Amino acid sequence: MGSSENKKTNLIETLQSLIVAFVFAMVFRGFVVEGFVIPTGSMAPTLLGQHLLVHSDQTGHDFTIGYDPRMNVDHRKFSDPLLGRNVPLSMASIKRASSRLGDRVLVLKTLYPFFGPDRYDVVVFKNPTDTQGPSANYIKRLIGLPGETIWIADGDIFASKNGDVFEIQRKPEFIQRSLWRLLSDTDAIPIDKLALSRPWQGSPWIAKPNSAWTVQDRTWYCTTTEPSVLTWDQNRILIDDWLPYNMLMPNFTRSEPIADIRVSATITPETAGLTASFTLEALQHRFVWSVSGQQATLVMLSLDGNPIQEVQADIPDLSAGVPVRLECWHADQAMSLYVDGDRVSQLLYEFDPEMRLRLATNTDASVPVEDIAGLGGRAASLEWHFDGSPFAVTRIQVAHDLYYRSNKLQSTATKNPTAQGNEELVRAGSHAFGTHPDKLAILGEDQFMMAGDNSEYSLDGRLWGNPDEYVASQIDDSPFVVHRDLLIGKAWGVYWLPPPLIPEFHRFRFIR
Repeated sequence: MGSSENKKTNLIETLQSLIVAFVFAMVFRGFVVEGFVIPTGSMAPTLLGQHLLVHSDQTGHDFTIGYDPRMNVDHRKFSDPLLGRNVPLSMASIKRASSRLGDRVLVLKTLYPFFGPDRYDVVVFKNPTDTQGPSANYIKRLIGLPGETIWIADGDIFASKNGDVFEIQRKPEFIQRSLWRLLSDTDAIPIDKLALSRPWQGSPWIAKPNSAWTVQDRTWYCTTTEPSVLTWDQNRILIDDWLPYNMLMPNFTRSEPIADIRVSATITPETAGLTASFTLEALQHRFVWSVSGQQATLVMLSLDGNPIQEVQADIPDLSAGVPVRLECWHADQAMSLYVDGDRVSQLLYEFDPEMRLRLATNTDASVPVEDIAGLGGRAASLEWHFDGSPFAVTRIQVAHDLYYRSNKLQSTATKNPTAQGNEELVRAGSHAFGTHPDKLAILGEDQFMMAGDNSEYSLDGRLWGNPDEYVASQIDDSPFVVHRDLLIGKAWGVYWLPPPLIPEFHRFRFIR
């Protein structure tokens, strides 16, 4: 009798515990943290939609490619991105590619009711163009804050508030680090050149004088104490906003050259006295990072060599036989130098959007700025200079920043009804929101602007147009913007959910 009563009591207590646990889980999910699945590649490579994970037999490099099982995949489109876009991937690598579902994202839902979102946060929100449909939840990067006027010029974000001048909006270092996209690495060379279906042109770095340089086991050796250089060949790998993730996608427009890049290398002097410098020519200026002895110098010059700005800093001595890692950053109108991972110097310069566009397109004031907005810039020039000691250099890497495109509106911008007075804003064929002086993104006190990291294939605040009828009637009828009431939370981390539906927290990564 007592045993039966105990079993009954335990069953009731178990049911009560399950009910309480379920209630707490639902409360937690509804108000604290919730998981979302990334359906598309609009935020790639920061966040991945359904994709292929590919391993290159030739370079040993793993990379991701956006993929939809409904796609008619042309195997000729697969390339090895670190060898160049014209170097096909081996059929064996293609056949071994594994299909993966989109990233699973944890979202902090309690943050924004108490704290406003920050620029460059990755945010989950209700899609203002389709709050009730299958694409009701969107995830993008926040680029515009309430009360601001946003102008996207040459791929960067400029903002003005209260009628003030437009200023470049620089990304915090931890976000910028996460957004560099590797383009070239001297460690990535073909293992078997004879197995390539097309001849490999070699590294995009051209060494001069050729007699002073040798390459062994992916290490470059320079044997002279006289001046020597490594020059980047844009004909082998163009530095633009093309992403390997999009290689199976149709090409709607040409890729845009990029001047926001990071170039890094590990240098080991053979003797004391080495001077190493990197020069970037872009935006009609020359930017130089140099190290010599215990001093680092960053200088911005005109193309005819006249100094405009210069900063200097003390660094550890370049000692014989001691490798040093140099990172030369140029992003968001800032030069930065990192030595062994630590920033030792920074130089900031200020161009307004109009000046930035004129420098990018090499046009003067005789050409109306309206005629050059959205045209894109010119290819940059890169060169390393060395003098004073033989040395070895390894892991020369080139990476580029994300680039916000200036596209044109499609007919989808008017799939929802247009509020009176907004007809010209959403007209198909007109300039994307915030990308042209005739269509600056003017944000109200509760409005935000969002954009995807995969700018070429992102339907976002530049392009999506009219809100749906619910948002227009109940919240805000302005096109292109996200009202504060539509914010869900900040994307916090990515986790994986393989069978048997247990998160692999050891593979967890924070979203930047």
